[in-house]
Amino acid sequence: MWLFNKMMLMIFIMFFSVIIMMLENKKLKNLLFMNFMLVLLILLVSFNNSMNWQMLYGFLGIDYLSFLMIFLTIWIMSLMFLVIFKNMSKLIVMNLMFLMFSLMLCFMSMNYFIFYLMFEISLIPTFYLILGFGYQPERMNAGMYMLLYTLFASLPLMILIFYLFKKMNTLNYLYLLNSIQSYDFMNEFFYIVMIFAFVIKLPVFLFHYWLPKAHVEAPLVGSMILAGVMLKLGGYGIMRSLLMMINLSIKYNFLLFSMSLVGLLNLSILCLRQNDMKLMVAYSSVVHMGLMLMGLLTFSMIGYMGGLIMMLGHGLCSSAMFFIVNLMYERSKSRNMYLSKGFLMIYPILSMWWFMMCVNNMSSPPSLNLLSELLLICSSLNWSYNIIFILMIGMYLSASYSLYLYTFSNHGKLSSYIIKNKILTINEFMGILFHWIPLNLLFLKMM
Repeated sequence: MWLFNKMMLMIFIMFFSVIIMMLENKKLKNLLFMNFMLVLLILLVSFNNSMNWQMLYGFLGIDYLSFLMIFLTIWIMSLMFLVIFKNMSKLIVMNLMFLMFSLMLCFMSMNYFIFYLMFEISLIPTFYLILGFGYQPERMNAGMYMLLYTLFASLPLMILIFYLFKKMNTLNYLYLLNSIQSYDFMNEFFYIVMIFAFVIKLPVFLFHYWLPKAHVEAPLVGSMILAGVMLKLGGYGIMRSLLMMINLSIKYNFLLFSMSLVGLLNLSILCLRQNDMKLMVAYSSVVHMGLMLMGLLTFSMIGYMGGLIMMLGHGLCSSAMFFIVNLMYERSKSRNMYLSKGFLMIYPILSMWWFMMCVNNMSSPPSLNLLSELLLICSSLNWSYNIIFILMIGMYLSASYSLYLYTFSNHGKLSSYIIKNKILTINEFMGILFHWIPLNLLFLKMM
């Protein structure tokens, strides 16, 4: 009951916060935002990390995984309201609220069909953000890529869900988890259908082409929510589905493992060839999600914990990096690293934050990324020691493109394109700070 009361408190505060944010009193807006962040911190501190499934209401339930995903969703959403403070419209607020509650219902659903329904409904506000608030005409192409890849790849999953209901007369996740292995109709075809929808949403290498296009054309809030939360839907679905078909997963996991391993090298090299900062951060997200999938496919406890911590760490780090790229774009009118040189000379505080996020992206201590990568690498090596040299090269390339991203955009001769009188506002500073704090201090709660 205590958990239900806290969840209701979070929902009530979020509704109340958005109502106040839509008022004209700016002082009241800032005060309420700080109170809201304080309540979120109190909820996180009081969270029990050994929690099993607990019923909330009807088909809704919550466990350790879903609680952390909900907390990440609300945290990223609250930071988005902070950073779009000046340009916030009622249309954007309503769109983000609809997206947030669809994601919360997706994470809390214990019914597989409701989970699938919310999984797909979350595409609608994201699609609207890209098409309605994107910057360039190519946003139509990017939106269609995202819609076609993610929607049509998951349509076979809907047919599988209906078939499961016909055979088993229930779609309760806990019942399916405990009894589905005893049915002989779960063959390789059903395994492919179930996993295919989630590896595209993740996305894994070879199915990632929609993600860079969507990130490049999306506005700031679109990129933050896409990298911070939407990609985690794929990881969340894989975590839930692999255990339902564990025998087939163990038999065929080497295919996905190999794809992720190849993607780790190919996309890391591709990052070193980019000059668009936003595109580089997008490819970096695919690399990290591939490493997370490798850990999950080992079916070990350290792999599971590493994947969960990676989703939290990557959600916070990538969201902050997209935010800082947007701040640099506002001051140089370009995402090209070579046209944004010399930021350190004009904006040292912004450069400091950019450096801290870049080193967190390459898994520096004490960030969550370091803890997650250590666990994921250990679980992957436990699966096969033959990949140790590939992992070493991948980690080296990851550090290389992170440092390359920082140095080429901040050092060197001052670019004439940089606007010299656009200082960092308090909202922008707080937006970065509230990304950095949980990213580097949340490991204390994970231990």
